[in-house]
Amino acid sequence: MLDGMRFEETGKPAVVVATTHFVRLATSIKQSMHLAAFPVVVVPHPLGDRVVAGAKAALVAADIVKAVTQSSRLPAEHALEAVR
Repeated sequence: MLDGMRFEETGKPAVVVATTHFVRLATSIKQSMHLAAFPVVVVPHPLGDRVVAGAKAALVAADIVKAVTQSSRLPAEHALEAVR
């Protein structure tokens, strides 16, 4: 989650991909950082082996592209200094 925010701070669009097991954590971090619009794409947990993970990734590929191209962009005044 924080890596995605750091990418956004440098002007690179980002999206967080989380398994269903970690959605609540990602949502909690977004809320605590006041970034409700930050994109998170959800895949079923667990990822599984390489073949299963690849199939799950293929299912959400369009969602990832959409989220990155419509990225929320962090407000200029937003800084992650408090968590570094």
